[in-house]
Amino acid sequence: MKISRNISNKNKNLTCITGKVVSSADRRIAAASSDGTAQFSVVAPKGIDYVPQMNDDSVVIASENERLCIGVRRSDNPYEIQTGELALYSQGGAYIILKNDGTVVINGHVFGTGE
Repeated sequence: MKISRNISNKNKNLTCITGKVVSSADRRIAAASSDGTAQFSVVAPKGIDYVPQMNDDSVVIASENERLCIGVRRSDNPYEIQTGELALYSQGGAYIILKNDGTVVINGHVFGTGE
């Protein structure tokens, strides 16, 4: 509880905004929102790296010290994933889906590099 109180006290001026990605490179984006256009670092869970595409709806959190793009919004569900499932996909059409029943669905050219 003490930790969460300290975090919330430090981030009293934390805001969340959305905007369209207008440029994207090297894990940084520029997004245009009602507040204007600004640069943001892209963050993701450890082990996942991505670069948002142009015109993606970005979700940004901003404090007095920094602005971070925490993700992009998807309005569709092209892989029909269910609650608890995970889909990783690329613009080129490759995807991996982790299903609730333990099934792993892979589409694309699969290359092995193991020993």
